[in-house]
Amino acid sequence: SRMGALRKYNGGVTPLTMPLVTPEEYFDGAEGEAGLLCNSAEALDNNTVLAELQSIRKRPEVHDVRIAIVQCDDGEWPFSDKVVITTRASEEDVVGWLPSGFEPDETWEGDVDHLPAEQVEVPAGYRKLWLWYD
Repeated sequence: SRMGALRKYNGGVTPLTMPLVTPEEYFDGAEGEAGLLCNSAEALDNNTVLAELQSIRKRPEVHDVRIAIVQCDDGEWPFSDKVVITTRASEEDVVGWLPSGFEPDETWEGDVDHLPAEQVEVPAGYRKLWLWYD
């Protein structure tokens, strides 16, 4: 299947714990179907979103960038409206790195109980910054 790593999430069941996948896993084979940032005024294509997330991940103050899978409809590309950046930079700095069209509707630090997510490594001095896109 062209879904590759995402195939295991495509059972038509929304996971109880949000998988946090790499940008490469999320966009590999998506061919325009990935829903991340689909409401951006800039009409961003997958390659642009992937390249931007990869460039953020390369920053010295960033440990990792993941995409949270929030919905899996059978036969559809898994949907996400959340990006998780493991960073030691401030929220203001991270939002400042984002180009036009990537501005999140909301941000928060750390995990919240009503949104259980897969655990990923968070080195000492770093924390998870969530970006939510309505």
